[in-house]
Amino acid sequence: MSIPNLAVFDLGGVVVRICRTWPEACNAAGITHIPQAEARLDSPRKSELLRAHQCGEVESDDYFAGLAQLLADHSADEVRAVHTAWILGDYPGMTGVIDRIHHAGMRTACLSNTNAHHWEQLDSSEAFRRIQVRHASHVMGLVKPDQRIYRAFEAATGVAPQEIVFFDDLAENISAARACGWNAVHIDHTGDTAAQVLAGLRAHGALA
Repeated sequence: MSIPNLAVFDLGGVVVRICRTWPEACNAAGITHIPQAEARLDSPRKSELLRAHQCGEVESDDYFAGLAQLLADHSADEVRAVHTAWILGDYPGMTGVIDRIHHAGMRTACLSNTNAHHWEQLDSSEAFRRIQVRHASHVMGLVKPDQRIYRAFEAATGVAPQEIVFFDDLAENISAARACGWNAVHIDHTGDTAAQVLAGLRAHGALA
C-alpha cells in the first residue's frame, strides 16, 4: 500500500475560519442584517451566481452587483464589504501543522472552491502562504464536488490518488474525493481543525 506524500487542504473550514451565514458576515462587516433581504438569497439565481463566481465565469464586481440586485436592500458596496468580512483568519495551530508536515518530508497543496476576491485576501493568511501548491476553482473553471476538478488536480500535480490525503469540511466533497480514489478526511469546522488534520495523517500512515 502506498504511503500518502501530499496533504491537500480545502481552505475555508479547514485552514482558515470563515463566516457560515449571511447574518454572521453582515455582523463581521458592520452591515445591518435585513432578514427580508437574506430570504431572497434562497433562490436558484443566487446558486447560479455563486457557481459562476467560483468558476471564474463572473468577475467579482459583477457578482457583487448581481447579488445586490437580488437582495434589493443592499448596495453593491455593502455586498463587497460583507464578502470581504467572510474570511475571519487562520485556525489556531494550522501554521504549525503545515510546518510539521513539511518537516516530515511531505508536500502540501490546497484545492478550494473560492473566487478572485477571496484569493487575493488569502495572501494575508500565514497558513495559506506556507502551502506549497495552490489550486482554486476560479482558476480551474471547475468546482467541488464535480469529480473533474479532482482529476484536473491530479493531472496538474502529477500525483496519483493513493498518494493524497485530502481534508475538507463538506461531506459531499469528501464523498467525491473518495470516489476518485483519494484518501479523504472529513473535518469538523467547529472543532480543532489542526488536531483533526494530524489525526487524519496518522490514520493514513503519513505521519508517525
